[in-house]
Amino acid sequence: MDLTAGHVWVMISAAMVLLMTPGLAFFYGGMTRAKAALNMMMMSFIAVGLVGIVWVLWGYSMTGGDGVAQLFGNPFASFGLEGLIGSEDMIGAGFGVTFAIITVALISGAIADRAKFGAWSLFVPIWVTAVYCPLAFMVWGGGLLSADGAVGGAVGEAIDFAGGTVVHISAGVAALVLAIILGKRQGFGKDPAQRPHNVPLVMLGAALLWFGWFGFNGGAAGSAEEAGLIWVNTMVAPAAAMVGWLVLERFRDGRPTSLGAARVLSPVSLLSRPHAPTSPPSVRLVWAWSPACCAPWRWA
Repeated sequence: MDLTAGHVWVMISAAMVLLMTPGLAFFYGGMTRAKAALNMMMMSFIAVGLVGIVWVLWGYSMTGGDGVAQLFGNPFASFGLEGLIGSEDMIGAGFGVTFAIITVALISGAIADRAKFGAWSLFVPIWVTAVYCPLAFMVWGGGLLSADGAVGGAVGEAIDFAGGTVVHISAGVAALVLAIILGKRQGFGKDPAQRPHNVPLVMLGAALLWFGWFGFNGGAAGSAEEAGLIWVNTMVAPAAAMVGWLVLERFRDGRPTSLGAARVLSPVSLLSRPHAPTSPPSVRLVWAWSPACCAPWRWA
């Protein structure tokens, strides 16, 4: 089969999404104290290696194909990507693994300076096998939460264009659970050494994450019209939120901060998915004022 422009775009998007994980390492690493920076960054990098291996061996098979009780695909259906060589499905497998990698890496920020590298290395393959792959199957692979699934057919399918459920909700819930289990960092908020040790590194990470979002969202575009909407949303949503946050900081704290700009850029990018029939102009004001709803106000 000839290589088409669509194939090339998916491969480029996959590379952009993969770049988000090193970007996340910079983002998280710069916000920790210097003593914990390398451990924090390695938690993202090891996710690339471990999830990549799991995905090739059995992870990809668990996200599609014939399901087991509509919960997950047969892990041995395409074990080691058997049967995909020589087909364009290999491109989809490559695109999918980058989502699995960034999802696990996102969780690590909730346990900064509180987890050993060995324990995290054990957690990663277990979590991606037991949580991410089954959820990806249930939402994207025709499982329980899809239109044809038992739950999706009864109450409505889970609409997940580019990872809102499979990536962000799953990572957020896992991060919250781990943070509750491990508890607060000792001295956080009191010890000056706990302050972010490298803000330029944080800003570099935020820039790489924003860049990667164009592939994260744009790789799923099904038409030129949809791709245009995705691109504009991915550009404007974080831009408006960043400006809104800096204005908020100016009134609240007396000055805007680079750390504040970086912190609001990355998460707000997930709001950039196209939610048709909503048009970008109608929601830009919401994006711009969203920081005011999220930040605690401290008036002197």
